Amino acid sequence: MRAAVLNEDRSLSVVEQPDPTPAAGEAVVRVTGCGICGSDLHSVAVMGPAGTVLGHEIAGVVEAVGGGVTNVKAGDVVAVRPFSGCGRCEFCRAGRADHCASFALIGFQRPGGYAEFTCAVADELFALPADVRAEDHALVEPFAVARRGLRRGGLAAGESVVVLGAGPIGLAVTHWARALGAGDIVVSDPVAHRRELALQLGATRAVHPEEIAGTSAPLVVECSGVRSLIDQAMQLAAVDGRVAVIGMCLQPDTIFPWWGLNKELDVRFSIYYGREDFTDTIDAFADGSLAPDGFVTETIGLDAVPRRFAELQADADAGKVVIAP
Repeated sequence: MRAAVLNEDRSLSVVEQPDPTPAAGEAVVRVTGCGICGSDLHSVAVMGPAGTVLGHEIAGVVEAVGGGVTNVKAGDVVAVRPFSGCGRCEFCRAGRADHCASFALIGFQRPGGYAEFTCAVADELFALPADVRAEDHALVEPFAVARRGLRRGGLAAGESVVVLGAGPIGLAVTHWARALGAGDIVVSDPVAHRRELALQLGATRAVHPEEIAGTSAPLVVECSGVRSLIDQAMQLAAVDGRVAVIGMCLQPDTIFPWWGLNKELDVRFSIYYGREDFTDTIDAFADGSLAPDGFVTETIGLDAVPRRFAELQADADAGKVVIAP
């Protein structure tokens, strides 16, 4: 098979690799779509040895299954929850392998979806019904991230929400919030075309960060991972409000605790997703509650990945790119 692999200098190259073979409990998936995630772009400098195949936002068709697999079969169209764990600890038994001591993420610790084929734990494959549009298949994973963040934030129907950052996850949060019946949805982002897309996906108002002061809501969702924005989210949250932090900040940050003390805020962090976040997302795509037209700005083949990945590292505001191997 062909795959885009990480080089010593942190660039990518397309090379030939052996096709994967499923072990017991695993399935090989022929990748039909894999999103380039912001975490791929930001983490590549510090995560993954040379030879790593990135990509965890994966959808595809089951090609082969290993021993003992009964939940999927060859030919099934699936979205991949890109986890593996020991399968025995309390977290794995609760469906939360991301907290297992043996946790491995496809695209970092295991070969990912920037390839023609990948191998996944069969229990982490979710069948995609025919009612889910093909263009949305590879979006199940990022929209499950957004669903988890809003679940952690406790969004109630009719509530207003402020979303900080209109990158792919912020846009997914915006679209999910509209589908869940939120009231006013105010999105803050410095990039004009992202603000326009936020309005298209359900925002009531989209503003430059310089214009967000004075806005308040019971729930503020931080989606950018930029330093100082957790503190800003606490400033914007209403009395007795909640802050949900989804953005991945990979450096030390500072908050002014008085904002939280004075307003008795709840600040909750969210990473990955539960099984219900995947099933909720698939159901919403299937019934049309989620229909994120314009979310994907470009679809590319494997040969274009090295160049496009480097361009996105230099300009992460360029939009959501999906690889179709």
